[in-house]
Amino acid sequence: MSKILGWKALVLASFAAMSPLSASAIGSVTAGDVTFGYTNNFTTTTNNTVDVAFTGAGTGDMAFESWWFYRVSGGSRESAFANPDIELYNGSVGHLAWNDPAASGQFSAALSFEVFDTGANRGNLFQNLRITNTSGSALTIDIFHYSDFDLGGTAGNDRAALGSNPDGIQVNFSDPTQTAPVVGYGANAYRVSQYAQILADLTDTGIDDFANTGLPLNNRDVTVGFQWSVTIAAGGYADFLTQFGSNAPLLDPSVTVVPEPGTAILMGLGLLALAIPPREDRTA
Repeated sequence: MSKILGWKALVLASFAAMSPLSASAIGSVTAGDVTFGYTNNFTTTTNNTVDVAFTGAGTGDMAFESWWFYRVSGGSRESAFANPDIELYNGSVGHLAWNDPAASGQFSAALSFEVFDTGANRGNLFQNLRITNTSGSALTIDIFHYSDFDLGGTAGNDRAALGSNPDGIQVNFSDPTQTAPVVGYGANAYRVSQYAQILADLTDTGIDDFANTGLPLNNRDVTVGFQWSVTIAAGGYADFLTQFGSNAPLLDPSVTVVPEPGTAILMGLGLLALAIPPREDRTA
């Protein structure tokens, strides 16, 4: 049986003192009065989503769920990212990372997110998922981002309409007192529906693609999903960026640091790769 070399174990132990390697996707980031965080542990299943809270940017908690899913070309269904291998929160910026989320040796993933306090009862949230192709050949993959926003801290009376954004697909949410634009930069397609139809499709056992449907939608518990379809060259990466503006206009993406995974995340993923025993070649 292969074992981690002693020096590797020592390095991993040193890194663990800075950042837990066994993570549960629960924590928060804060800027001024605005906080975004995960409010429940993500279970080991890949058929679930994650509860979140987005507070200080309006009345009550403005968000209920937000999470990411993937489907590698040739796969028979979408899968949610399960518990991250690394989890870091530092002020207004957070990072989650997966060394091999599909247990296939094809790609790693790093999710970075940042909140901004842009005024009284106003705030913005960026989320960026970076997929790095760790295989020796091109990787074709679909990425899905799903969110359930509850404007004013309540569900059931939200509205959604298609917005205009030259850099991606924008959906404008509103209720009688609050507004919230959300954009998937470079997304290929969107879907809007009443809770929890999108989530049910992303977690069932079949293939689901978004087809720019569901708008406008009025006086419902509204959810939104974005889909990206990309091919990543061997050794390359792709970024999937979203922004949510609660009672605030969308900010220019250049203000956020999240498209670049943190140094500690990159170091941690490298150390995790070292910790994985090499596969043994066996002959009959």
